[in-house]
Order: sequence, then C-alpha cells, then structure tokens
Amino acid sequence: MDPAPEWLWIWRAWRRLSAERGQSTEGFMVPMGGGLIQSRPGSIPWTAVRAWADHHGLSQEEMALLDRCLVAMDRVYASHWAEKQKASLK
Repeated sequence: MDPAPEWLWIWRAWRRLSAERGQSTEGFMVPMGGGLIQSRPGSIPWTAVRAWADHHGLSQEEMALLDRCLVAMDRVYASHWAEKQKASLK
C-alpha cells in the first residue's frame, strides 16, 4: 500500500507502534488429543498512541486523528489476520 504523502506520518506511527500491541492466547482441544492454540494480536494501546503523540509534539487534534486512524487500521489488520487463520485451517 502506498498512502498519500500527507498521511505517511499515520502509516509510520501504525507500523512502529505495532510492536506495542498485546497478544491473547486462544485455542481449542478436540477428543483424542488434537488441538490448536494460537496467539491473536490485540490493538495498539491508547497509552502507546499518547506517548507517540507526546514524543512527536502532536496537538490534541492531531493525536485524536491519529488515534481514530490507528483504531480503524487495527480493525482491518485484525480482520485480515482472522481471515488468514481461517484459511489456514481448511
């Protein structure tokens, strides 16, 4: 994906802050000892977004925009991840 130059700062923040996202473990077991356990990515925490905004001197409006964009990007990422996992189970 090639975002427009004026939105690169949001893309860079999302890529960099992705390392801050938590992981949750989920899985299921079936009779006779089979099972699947995997780690699901969480969202980028608001505290990480706030720290990023403070570090880069963003205004409250810029931070609010960044937060809304990162939440939306995380939703797309989580959906894509779930689809990949579903396809791998087939």
